[in-house]
Amino acid sequence: MTSGPFLKNAWYAAALGEELSETPIFRRLLDEPMALYRGASGRAVALYDRCPHRFAPLHKGQVFGDDLRCPYHGLRFAPDGACVHNPIGEGKIPKAACAKSFPLAERDGIVWLWWGDQPVDESTIRRWREFEDHANYRAVQGYIKVQGNYQLVSDNLLDLSHAEFLHPYLANEGFNRRTQYSMEQAGNTVIARNWRPNEPISQLFAFAYGENAPSHVDHLSIVRWEAPSTLRLEIGVTRVGQSPEEGPRSYQAHLVTPETADTCHYFWKWGRDFKLEDEEFSVRLQANMQKAFETEDGPMIEAQAQYMDGQSLESLKPVLLLTDSASLRARRVLQQLIEGQNGS
Repeated sequence: MTSGPFLKNAWYAAALGEELSETPIFRRLLDEPMALYRGASGRAVALYDRCPHRFAPLHKGQVFGDDLRCPYHGLRFAPDGACVHNPIGEGKIPKAACAKSFPLAERDGIVWLWWGDQPVDESTIRRWREFEDHANYRAVQGYIKVQGNYQLVSDNLLDLSHAEFLHPYLANEGFNRRTQYSMEQAGNTVIARNWRPNEPISQLFAFAYGENAPSHVDHLSIVRWEAPSTLRLEIGVTRVGQSPEEGPRSYQAHLVTPETADTCHYFWKWGRDFKLEDEEFSVRLQANMQKAFETEDGPMIEAQAQYMDGQSLESLKPVLLLTDSASLRARRVLQQLIEGQNGS
């Protein structure tokens, strides 16, 4: 039993593709302990991280081909969880010797976990084709674990007004006063738009333009949230009055997966269509973005969770601002989906 409730029959990010190798890792996802690894064939595998024999942690075992061997008594389990080798005695395999296997699919450098009891539908995986288009885009990525409920991270991303105060290198003083904010819902997708015409250019986009950077730009950011906690963020600037397609843009994936009801995993990928050959910039960008999440967003969300002291957002009756509308709508959509799956 999970301590959720979590939305079932949905895709959750389990890992970044480069995290997985023939050395298994442990990760608790949706309150399920899992051993994650990549087999010799390149296939990503997720098995319940407890051997059915003497309950040893499978992630401490060794990969043989695509199979995982228990570190305690050597039972081997295939990617589908079936025991395929017993080194003890005559090698008879007990019928109950199987480990639960979780469906995975890998797209755009992201390993997705299907969590639910309905048939897997890979067509519903959120795509970021920019991450695979190396001719036109470059991407950096990172991961942090957050001591807070996963919806708090979604709240943070759907309301970018905090950038003025937490990320001054990304936003200028007073930029919230200059923002034209709007929110809409399309099906179960919640979209938050922030439009800032004639905005003083930030340090990041001044670097993107180089020596001919304008002093002011039209700045647009669009956040698209999809249940349960998948967010696409696009940020672009143009010279004042130009079409949005004419300036540098970034394309970001922010993927939040519950570890438990009170902790979560946060995966991010940050793609760009400028300075494609500047590897030094990629290294600095990755370090700066990771630092921002580790030392700015993360600690604030964790402090928020601590001060909420296990109480729900609704029960605390928060004061509401204009820019809260998208996060509140996303919470409402998710709650309705969860209630629908539970027959409430």
